[in-house]
Amino acid sequence: MREEKVALRMIMPYVLIIMGLVGFMLLSNIVMSFLDDRGKFTFQNYVSVFKDSVFYKSVLNTCVWVVGSVAGQITLGLVVALLLTQIRRGQVFFRSVILILPWATLDIVAGVMWRWMYNDMYGVLNDILVKIGLSKNYIPWLATPRMAMFAVIIANIWKGFCLSGMFFLAGIQTIPQELYEAAEIDGANAFGRFWNITVPQLRPVLTTTLMFTIIWTINYFPLIYIMTGGGPNYGTETVVTYIYRLSFRFLEYNKAAALSNVLFLVVFTIAYLFTRKMAREVAA
Repeated sequence: MREEKVALRMIMPYVLIIMGLVGFMLLSNIVMSFLDDRGKFTFQNYVSVFKDSVFYKSVLNTCVWVVGSVAGQITLGLVVALLLTQIRRGQVFFRSVILILPWATLDIVAGVMWRWMYNDMYGVLNDILVKIGLSKNYIPWLATPRMAMFAVIIANIWKGFCLSGMFFLAGIQTIPQELYEAAEIDGANAFGRFWNITVPQLRPVLTTTLMFTIIWTINYFPLIYIMTGGGPNYGTETVVTYIYRLSFRFLEYNKAAALSNVLFLVVFTIAYLFTRKMAREVAA
């Protein structure tokens, strides 16, 4: 008990400083969103946000971006976690290469790497597709809105599946092996053991992973900005990239603050709903 009190006293100054900084920035952003260029109180910033056609396009793009990225990351992370549990030799090496390497790669490096891979003239992806006969012509991956969105989602799946993979791998390792042995004795096949044992046991991990992945993807900025900059023709413009464009391209700081507050409310609501769901599962 005494050690806990000492530890609490040691970390409390840092916690208070971080909370103070976060609170100050949040309050400053709220105040800025209700001011015009002359410093007068107004609701015009929020009105202009909801009258902006680009805003609705960025919302639609964000939904496509989040659904595609999260579905791919969750699925690929689960598959990789299941495969890694079957490895008996070189576990540390394979886990480090498969799960740590993409996550540890800097965002700017990953963005530039995937942009060069998607290059329509001398990208390695087009070169491979042409050589193996799957495509007769080089595909301009980042030249059209739909193809660009598909391309950045694939890149984001590669960059972010590691998080869900690590969560699922940790969750699978906590499942008692006796359950699988009993199911195998009862005649359950591999799919039956996965569906009736692995999935139910991973449900709490899946809820937590889904929450973090959704929030992370909504707020993720570097990969899209580096690969497409939100283009072409706003085809990959998400709410986050649009906030950046309003602030540092158009210098509309008050409108950008209003839009960021709207996004904050959305993310906060998602986090609240997931947290409430997890609390109910624990209570049950």
